[in-house]
Amino acid sequence: MLNVNLNEDERKILIEELLNVLTKENEQKLPNDLTDDDKRWILNNLMLMRTMGYLDAEFINKQDRLLSYENALSGIVKINCFKFKKNYVMTNINITKLEVDALVLFSNNIFGRLDAHFKCLENEILLKAGLQINEDLAFKLKSDNGIVNYRQPYVVEGYNLPAKNIVKVILPNLYFKFSEIEKDKLKENLRNLFVKAKADKWKSMAVELSEFPLNYPKDILKNIIINECKNLNKEYRTKINLVFAE
Repeated sequence: MLNVNLNEDERKILIEELLNVLTKENEQKLPNDLTDDDKRWILNNLMLMRTMGYLDAEFINKQDRLLSYENALSGIVKINCFKFKKNYVMTNINITKLEVDALVLFSNNIFGRLDAHFKCLENEILLKAGLQINEDLAFKLKSDNGIVNYRQPYVVEGYNLPAKNIVKVILPNLYFKFSEIEKDKLKENLRNLFVKAKADKWKSMAVELSEFPLNYPKDILKNIIINECKNLNKEYRTKINLVFAE
């Protein structure tokens, strides 16, 4: 059983220990006059920039204890806090706080690790859930010989997040206009997502609307996702509650 009943001193020790591992990997040496906030910030950056590869079980245990503790401190929002109308609701709550069956993220970044200086949802999910996410996604992609299926959602465990799963819908890079072909791919991807949701008896999903890939028309994408999800709920006779975070 993972012990997440930490105090602040134990949290600081975990940060130090995780930093020691990642700085050693990168053959780096940190200054001696760092504040606690400095150390936590550096740990975030090292996690974001870490090359994918073997994760030591002891490192994962310490990472999971730290992240689970910090996530609990930041607050967890339960699905019954919302009043749903026709199985969906709009909110501005950060979806990493939502206790749902799945968080759905739309991206054209295959592995989700962007430059550490960019503030984006993918980085936030990785930092709050843990490094295992990218390892899982890499494994799934490699199992398809590295060929991305733009009609298939990629599902990984939510790890330390309140959400049980993370779903990555990979959209192709958009160089011209958002064509009918792209729209059809997106709709098929959503249909495949609902098949998965029904099979696993999911009751709730959260969709981040404000972090769509660059060049994608956000209003058009938003309307397609909302309308398609409403139609699929009706078609599959499901009552999956959808939280759309703007």
